Amino acid sequence: MSGPTTKTLLALPMHGEAKLRTEGLRTRDGHLLEWVGRIRPDLTVHLHSRPEPWPRVTLARRRGADLPPTWRCASPEPLAVPPLRDRRRWWVTSARYDRPWPARVDAVLVWNPIATRAHGSSRMPIGLDLLDDWLIHPAFEGIRREVRRGYEEWFDVADSVTANSEGTLELARSFGRTDAVLVPNGCDPDRFSVEHTPGSRFTVGYGGKLSERLDVELLSECALAMPEVSFELAGPVMMRGLRRRFRRLDNVILLGDVPYPDYPRVMRGWDMAWVPHRVGRGEVGGDAIKLYEYRAAGLPTVTTKIIGWQRALPGVQALDRAEICPALKRLSAGGPGSLRRSPVVVPVEHTWRFKAEMVLDRLGI
Repeated sequence: MSGPTTKTLLALPMHGEAKLRTEGLRTRDGHLLEWVGRIRPDLTVHLHSRPEPWPRVTLARRRGADLPPTWRCASPEPLAVPPLRDRRRWWVTSARYDRPWPARVDAVLVWNPIATRAHGSSRMPIGLDLLDDWLIHPAFEGIRREVRRGYEEWFDVADSVTANSEGTLELARSFGRTDAVLVPNGCDPDRFSVEHTPGSRFTVGYGGKLSERLDVELLSECALAMPEVSFELAGPVMMRGLRRRFRRLDNVILLGDVPYPDYPRVMRGWDMAWVPHRVGRGEVGGDAIKLYEYRAAGLPTVTTKIIGWQRALPGVQALDRAEICPALKRLSAGGPGSLRRSPVVVPVEHTWRFKAEMVLDRLGI
C-alpha cells in the first residue's frame, strides 16, 4: 500500500511574498500561516501572492528573510509599470498575470477579496478570513466596485467566514453571512520580553503603519504639550507630507519600517505605548494587533476607543480623545524608568497558535 498523501492548502494572502520576506510575518495572514506550518508540518502551503512588478520579488528573495520550508510560493513578477496615480488599480489590472491554482488542493484560505478564483469540477473547503473592511478603507477607494464584486463572489462560495473584529463581522453580515465567526487578532507572547531599558527621556512608543488611521492632530498636540517626552513611531510612512509635518517637532522620532524580528528590542526602550488612532473616520474595521503585543511586553498602554477596546487585555486604558494628552502627561511625570512594566498572562485564546487551530478546524484539516 502507498503511504498517506500530503495534504495541500492554497493560501491567497493580502500581503504577498515580497512583503512577508522583507518585513517579517507580522500581519494576521502571516502569523496564521506561520502557525499553520508549525501545527501541521506535513501540510504543504501553496502561497499565491498577487503579482508584483519586477524586480520586487527578486530583491525580496535576495535580501529578505527565509519563509517556512513547507511553503511553495507562486509570485508573478511581470515586466510592467503599475498605475502611478492609483496604486491599488494595479491589484485589479495585474490579475491577468495570476498563476493557475495547483491541480490538487485540499482547502483554500483567502484574505485577498479580489484574488481570482479558479473554476473547476473539484470541490474543496474554502475559508474567507477578513482583515479590514476594504469597502471603507481609503486606500481602496479607486477600486471600490471591484472590491464589492470580489466580496460578493467569495462570500458566496466560502464554507467558513472568520472576522478579526466587530467591524468586519458586520461586513460579513451585510453580505448575508450571519454564520461568520469573530476571531480577533492576537500575539505570540514568547516573542516579547518585559525587560525595560529606559533612555534619557521618557518614551511613548507606537508600532504600526503611519497611515490615515493615525490621528496626526492628536499626536502633534501631545508632542507640543510634552516637549520633554519622546514619541517614537516604528512603522512605514504611508501619508504624504507626514515627515514635513513632524520636522518641527524634535521630540517625534520616525524610526521607519522596523523589521519584525527587531521590533521587540525597540519596544524594550519604551516607557509606555499608545494607539493614537482616529475613531470613526479613518477606521477600517480591523483589530489592532499592536494592543496585544504591547501588553505581551508588559507595556502600560493608552488607546483611543477604537473598535474592540471593550475586550482589550488588562493594562490597556481606553480613553476618549480629549483624555489622551492629560493621561500621557500624568503617566510621564516621573521621567524615564518611572513606570514599571506590568506583565499580563496572555490567555491561550489570544495566541496566534489557538487562532490558527480554529482556522484549520473550520477548514476540516
